[in-house]
Amino acid sequence: MILVLGGTLDSRILTELLLEEGKEVCYSSLTNIATDQIAENPLLTKISGQLDAGTLRETITIYNINLCIDATHPYAREISENAIWACDAMNIDYIRLERPSHIDEGSDIIAYHTYEDARDYLIGAMGKSDRNILLTTGSRQLEAFEGLPKDRTYIRVLPTAGVLKKCENLGYKPRHILALQGPFSVEMNVATMKEYKIGFVVTKDSGDVGGIPEKVAAARQVDAKILFIRRPAVAYPRVITSVEDAVVCALKNH
Repeated sequence: MILVLGGTLDSRILTELLLEEGKEVCYSSLTNIATDQIAENPLLTKISGQLDAGTLRETITIYNINLCIDATHPYAREISENAIWACDAMNIDYIRLERPSHIDEGSDIIAYHTYEDARDYLIGAMGKSDRNILLTTGSRQLEAFEGLPKDRTYIRVLPTAGVLKKCENLGYKPRHILALQGPFSVEMNVATMKEYKIGFVVTKDSGDVGGIPEKVAAARQVDAKILFIRRPAVAYPRVITSVEDAVVCALKNH
């Protein structure tokens, strides 16, 4: 059986293609949001929840895994490092499916290594601009942006009860919580940025599948600066950059 570590659009497409080829797949995601988006199939096992190194080893044993394809979000460093360790310890093949990076720094695009560095820039920029901030980096990193004026900061997050509760606990008012699930078109992004007078957009480097081209195009239409958070450095033993190549590799060797 093939273990797909998912939670991304790429991981769902990959899983569906492997199932079409008659492969047994164990699909794992942190939440049910991603697993519920894959249709039931007799060849498919779906599991959700946090996997640490120990539970990954248990999963490999229970489901007789012979290949792990890590298609998690580029910023899910902990699960990737745990998977690399578990696969190495159990002599299981590991493949990283990594979305290509497309950061093109310029006058309107700035890249930072940490969320805190981006926050510090924004704190300084707020005194020189009357426009607002749109955070699209997810709810798990909101604490890193503490110190930004909440009356001028809008956050786009998943519409789940736990996420909304966290946003409220951090002091964000309902009007500043944009609880929506993507993908978002250029037009949708432009409408959002115009409505809330956005001058600064903070995003992760999620690649084409993560909606980056649409976000960048929209920001440029409204003359907003784009602040990218660079991907964390992970020592992947093997990287494949497309879903199609990952399928070919799985069929060839497993």
